[in-house]
Amino acid sequence: MSQYEKYYNSFYRELAEIDERCNRLKKISRFLPELSPGARVLDIGCGHGSVSSGLVTMGLRVYGMEINTEALISLQRRGIIPVEHDITQPFPKMEPFDLVLLLDVLEHVFDPLALMEQAAQTLTQTGKMIIVVPLYFDLIDRLHILFTGRIVSYDNHCYGQKLYRRFRSYNYDHIRFFSPRDVLELCRLVGLKVDLVEYSPLSAAYLGRVVERLVKIVANRMTVNFLPSLLSHSMIVRVQR
Repeated sequence: MSQYEKYYNSFYRELAEIDERCNRLKKISRFLPELSPGARVLDIGCGHGSVSSGLVTMGLRVYGMEINTEALISLQRRGIIPVEHDITQPFPKMEPFDLVLLLDVLEHVFDPLALMEQAAQTLTQTGKMIIVVPLYFDLIDRLHILFTGRIVSYDNHCYGQKLYRRFRSYNYDHIRFFSPRDVLELCRLVGLKVDLVEYSPLSAAYLGRVVERLVKIVANRMTVNFLPSLLSHSMIVRVQR
């Protein structure tokens, strides 16, 4: 077992189980293109397939690319065709896909540009790719870094306090950090055209109701598009050739 396999089969096991409970198809449903029954979908770094399993019920032929052993077993149970592969390495030869998913993956790899290039090459000529990326450095993250000296994002409170307290800058699972401009530039560099973009407003519920209300006023869905680098904490992008 390689160093990467050991890492993704140990440290990521706990995170994958939490993501399994939190992520569903509705996360990207409004970005789904029209797909014919039997269309081919590739979900890269898909974990247990909690998002793409919904595509199976739509009659799509879904492939899940993963390295985690337990996740690969879960994929089979959900009707997803497992592709055991280390995504830091060149992809195996596969037939092209009508839809490719890169959901909260780019921030976990050392070379996101290389992964984007690999993913782009798997698309059919009319295929689409949906990318979800957490953004740095929004207003709350900047204040968090300023006053705590830590890069660990506030949104990791979703994992629970016990797991959140284990994160330090030296063992944080996000190893690449993006602004909206960075994500759009990556798409351009690999020759993909942006079709749709949506920014998610900031959330600060863990700071208390008063702060949460202030954040909602400043960074709501109407204003977030004016200054996404400060007012958005994640983005969804749909791209095509």
